[in-house]
This record gives sequence, structure tokens and C-alpha cells, in this order.
Amino acid sequence: MQYFTVNTIAEWICFFIGLVCLTADKDAVWRRFPVYLLIVCLVETGGIYFRETLHRPNTPLYNGLVPPECVAVSSMFYYLLKPYGLKRKILVAWFILVGSSFLIETLPGRFSRYAHHTIVLMAVMYIVASLYYFYQVLKDDHYVNLFTYAPFWWVSGTLIFYFGGTATNTFFEYLVNDVVADSIHYSLRYHIFKVLNVLLYGCWSYAFICRYRQMK
Repeated sequence: MQYFTVNTIAEWICFFIGLVCLTADKDAVWRRFPVYLLIVCLVETGGIYFRETLHRPNTPLYNGLVPPECVAVSSMFYYLLKPYGLKRKILVAWFILVGSSFLIETLPGRFSRYAHHTIVLMAVMYIVASLYYFYQVLKDDHYVNLFTYAPFWWVSGTLIFYFGGTATNTFFEYLVNDVVADSIHYSLRYHIFKVLNVLLYGCWSYAFICRYRQMK
């Protein structure tokens, strides 16, 4: 039962919804997104196994999630912003920047050191990309029903998660209750991230359903 947490349940549900709704999608960026979700589910479940059963650090496992996360999320943003003039060379330059940061940060410790700065860099960029996307949608004269518009819900979940996560990590020392600071399971930060994960995968799941209905 230790593998059934709020995070893992939300992630696996989102994966299965994505698998059902996006398998036949005509656009590759949507169709392949469940592959990334499967990697997330396996890493999250494997992280629990390393921590609870093997009693070993799971940092290298989570570091291994950074490249797939960068490719999947960045590719989706590129797909959504391409109609508004985003060039492929910007995406390539972004991949080079993140890849360089990741290697510089993790190689000296043989991937045992958490790639914190790289993750912060990605989060900040995804926040900017989300806000820029919303700005472009508001400027666009083309009418869309946001309640059933898949990209809107995907970006909304992404913005909530990365903005909330960045804000929480920034003020971590102020948010953690001193009495329970020794246990992440009872820290305010831990519970905030549970809520952020549910919101992220909830929005993404709804986006997949909207996408499926749109294709039908």
C-alpha cells in the first residue's frame, strides 16, 4: 500500500486517461505525451521502492527524469506557441542550455546531487512560456471555448504546478513548521506539493479528454 500515495494515484490516472484519449491523436506531440507520463509514474513508484524498501537515495532516479521532462514539456510549449511565431532554433538553444546546466550540476557528483538549479531554470521558463501563451490567446481574434479547449487546460495545469512549486521552494524555510521540520511527510511543503500535483494532473487529464472530444 506504500506505493498508493496521492501523487502516484494522480499520476497513474492521468497516464491511463492520456493513453486512452491520445493514442490515436493526429499530432505527434499529443500522441507521445503519455510516454512521458509513463516515465513519471515509473520514476515516482521506483523512488518509493528505493526509499522505503532498499533504503537507498533515490536522487539519481529523479535526476533521470529531468531530460524527459524537459523534452516533453518544452516540445508541447513549442507546438502551442509555434503558430504565434516561435522559431525552432529557440527550442534547440533551450535544449542546449538545459542540457549543459544539467550536466554541469550532476556530473561532478555522478548524478547523486539533485539538479536543483536546472529544475529551477526549467520552472521559471515554463512560467514565462505559460504567461506568454495566455497573452497570445487573449490577443488572438479567433474565438475558442476555453472550457473545452485542451491547450488552455494543459497550460493552466503547467502554470499552477511550476509557479506554485517555485514559490513554495523559494519560501520553504518560512513554510515548514519547526515542530515537524525533521519529517517531510508532515511538512507544509509536502502537503502543498501534493495539492499542486493533483491540480497538475487533474488539469492535464481534463485537457486530454477535451482533446479526445475535439478529435471525435
